[in-house]
Amino acid sequence: MGCNVNSVGHVGIQVSDMDRSVEFYRKVVGLKLTGRWAPPDFPGEICFMRIDRMHHNIVLFGLPEGSDPDSLSTGIDTTKRKDVGLNHVAFQVDEREDWLNALDHVRSCGIELVSGPYVHGHEAQDDEGFIGGSGSHAFYFLDPDGNRIEIYTWMMNVSKASAAAPEPDL
Repeated sequence: MGCNVNSVGHVGIQVSDMDRSVEFYRKVVGLKLTGRWAPPDFPGEICFMRIDRMHHNIVLFGLPEGSDPDSLSTGIDTTKRKDVGLNHVAFQVDEREDWLNALDHVRSCGIELVSGPYVHGHEAQDDEGFIGGSGSHAFYFLDPDGNRIEIYTWMMNVSKASAAAPEPDL
């Protein structure tokens, strides 16, 4: 059924300041630069960034020529915008220790959390838990343009029906 995909390949993000965004995704998130192009070699400014060896996991796109910076939602959390577009980009870390280190790192960069840390699931002991959640531990922060970034660990696998997956396709 469907296209038989097996993972998310990459996410494209429109940014208002390429230099600032490249620095943020390198320093705070820890992505690596693959390459960066601009006119006349490419129709617009573009930057490919990666997590490991795959050519790119994130593509940063500069605003199209003629964009009005005063009409942008720049800096406003993507979950609070009133139009369609990116909601968030989630980066997985393997272990809880890695997740705790990532939390400390983001805070040490002076980045304010906009949500979390918490457990995505009904077993959470706070108001952020919800039925249908994967049980992952997560926290969220914003990039310079207000795009919401999630760092998480411990995503559950779905092998049968459960409170978190009541009617799964198996």
